Amino acid sequence: MIIKLSPHFTLQEMTHSDTAKKHNILNIPTEPQIKNLKLLCNEILEPLRSYYEDRPIVITSGFRSPALSEKIGSSRQSQHCQGQACDFTIPGFDNKNVASHIKNNFIFDQLILEYYPQPNSWIHVSFVEGNENRKESLTKDKEGYKVWQ
Repeated sequence: MIIKLSPHFTLQEMTHSDTAKKHNILNIPTEPQIKNLKLLCNEILEPLRSYYEDRPIVITSGFRSPALSEKIGSSRQSQHCQGQACDFTIPGFDNKNVASHIKNNFIFDQLILEYYPQPNSWIHVSFVEGNENRKESLTKDKEGYKVWQ
């Protein structure tokens, strides 16, 4: 059964993980985490998809259970574990331009342009319910995180 989080995004795509499958890790969000995923989809991903003329957004990492997050070398405290964050690309569009559009036009908690301009770069974005969004903009490369001015 396909569970829609928003018009164009499903729970299945926001929880998919080859690593979880390979290592038999359950990657199933709770109801509060699903609520956060819905907010992320409706507040960030749907408007972004609309702006880019309904071009598909490829989610490379959405919800991560704490065990999955740890397995891939991330923190159990990651916003991915709360259903508040995802990593994505929009094929055919430059990641820096997409991230700049988010930075200048959206309310978000954290935005990270990761490993740009490498061809396998991606965008991390998170959204928190209420007025708690920090609008923190960063870049990340092999040397670590830097504030994105």
